[in-house]
Amino acid sequence: MENLPLHELGLLRGAVEGHDTRYFGSLLALDRHAYLMLRAGLIAPIPTGTQRDDDCQFYEATAAGREFYAAHLLRLDERAHGRANAWRDHPQLAAAARALGGLLDAVERAADSAAAPRRCS
Repeated sequence: MENLPLHELGLLRGAVEGHDTRYFGSLLALDRHAYLMLRAGLIAPIPTGTQRDDDCQFYEATAAGREFYAAHLLRLDERAHGRANAWRDHPQLAAAARALGGLLDAVERAADSAAAPRRCS
C-alpha cells in the first residue's frame, strides 16, 4: 500500500479552510504530522494569545501553503469529506497527497544534504 502523507494534507487543508484540526480523529500525533510541513514552509505556528476570526488552534497556512491548496485542492467534490486517513480512495485527494509527498521528500533531501559533513580535499 502506498504511503501517502494524508494527515499532513489534512493539516494543510484544515489550516487553509480555517480549522486546522478538522480532518484529524485524534490530536496525539499532530506535532509529528506538522514537523515536515513547518520545515517546508507550508504552515506556521499560531503565536500564543493571537486573536483569530477562524477556528485554527495551533497552525495557520502560509502563502506557500495557500498556493499548494489552490493548485491541488480547489473544487473538491462532495466525497472529499471526513478524516484524512479516509482520503486514500479519493482521486483528487490522493493525487494532492502524492504531490505533497514529493514536496516533503525534496525538503528532507535538501535538509539532509545541508546537514551532511563536507569533505575537504
